[in-house]
Parts: sequence; C-alpha cells; structure tokens
Amino acid sequence: MKTNLKEVNELHNMDLYLYFYEDFIDEQRTSKECEFIIQECGLKPEMKILDLACGHGRHSIFFAKKGFKVSGIDLNSRFIELARKNADQQDLTIDFKADNMLNIEAEDVYDCVVLVFNSFGFLDKKDGIALIQKLKSAIKRDGKIFIDIKNRDSILKELNPCQVLEKGTDLMIDRLSFNPQNGTTTNNRIYIKDGVRYDTPFTMQLYHFSEFEELLANNGLEIIQSYGSWSGEVFGANSRRIILIIESSPVSK
Repeated sequence: MKTNLKEVNELHNMDLYLYFYEDFIDEQRTSKECEFIIQECGLKPEMKILDLACGHGRHSIFFAKKGFKVSGIDLNSRFIELARKNADQQDLTIDFKADNMLNIEAEDVYDCVVLVFNSFGFLDKKDGIALIQKLKSAIKRDGKIFIDIKNRDSILKELNPCQVLEKGTDLMIDRLSFNPQNGTTTNNRIYIKDGVRYDTPFTMQLYHFSEFEELLANNGLEIIQSYGSWSGEVFGANSRRIILIIESSPVSK
C-alpha cells in the first residue's frame, strides 16, 4: 500500500461525506470525545492543541470553546473552508490550514496532538513512521499524543464483504476485502445520492496493538494509557478500537 492522497480527498467529498455521516458525528458524540481527551490527557485551558485530519473542525471548535489554543490541519480544502466559516460565526480564533499532515514542521509547540477517527490508517507504513517522528518533535516535553485507530484483531472477526447504509432513497455501499500480506483493507465504496452514483474506493492500513506499540517504541515514544472504546473500557482482543495516550519515552527525553 502507498498513501493515496487523491483517494482520501475523493472519499471525503464534503457534500456526500457529511450527508451520510451526519448521524454518526453529531454534537453529542463530539462533546463526549473531546471531554474524554481533555480529561484523560490532563489538559487545561490555554494549552495548545493540534487537531490533525480535523475535517470540518468539529473537535477543534469544541476545544476552542473550552479555552484552548487550537490549530487544525486537513487535506481537504473544502472542509477547511467550512471549519473557518463555522469558527468565524462563533467568534472563535482557530488556526485552520489546508495541508497534508505530513508537512507539519513544529518543535516543542503543542501540549497535545489529536488524531482520531482512524485517520492514521490512511497512511502507508512508511508515511505512518514519518508522521510519528514529526509528532514526537511537535509535542512539548510533557506533551501528549492522542491517537484513535481501528483494532485489526477485532475488525477481521467481523469483516463483512458488503454493508449498506440507507438514507431515504440514497445509499452508501461498502464492499470490503482484506489483504493479509500487507495488513490492509480495501473498500470499494459507492455513494448513490439523488440517483447519481459516485465511486470512492480507498485502502486503509490496519494495526494490532503490539505492532503499533513497537512502531512507537522504535521512535522514542511510549503508551502511557490505552482504551478499547470512548467509554474508557479496558482494551481487549474484542475491542473495536485502539485508543492511546502517548508520551516521549524517558530515555528519549
């Protein structure tokens, strides 16, 4: 697998993505996720947060309302335009930027870097390592990295070759396959909205816990807390997600 930025952009066609996902990423979910991050990472107002793959800014805006100094980066320029508009309407100052998150250049700047909703999985392994190295540089000495990815062990148990989401007469059809040689899933997704078909295939890198832990350790980082869900459940083999709070390891400080 090689990171395919065109694929990622087409998948996140703003009008289609927000239409089909609006029930999954509502204000209640956003509030729950942000409060969890704030509490578990021990964040205080005025601290600096970097929201990577921020999309239309749902987390960034919540953090800003809580008094944090927030920067948000997303590859999709239309998402960033919407995020800026929403922030302006609420008189919030947020540094939004349309860019590839691999282009971040920061050293000892952020108290917390947030990367959720399995956005890390869009990167191939080489780019994933490159990003981890950049995140290590970006956080302050006692800074945290908060990452939320899918758990490969669980995903493979429930992999369904075809799933359909219906919204009235509109459809989002996911057709999934797994490549065991490189640990990736390919989803030949089809959106059908207002009678028009949109094909948006994409491939994602999956990780199991020990593999991701080793990736971090090899780059001077360590997991200080792990969870299996946004409810704070202990991580286990059946957990659908791997939610991690990460710091620089003592030997690398």
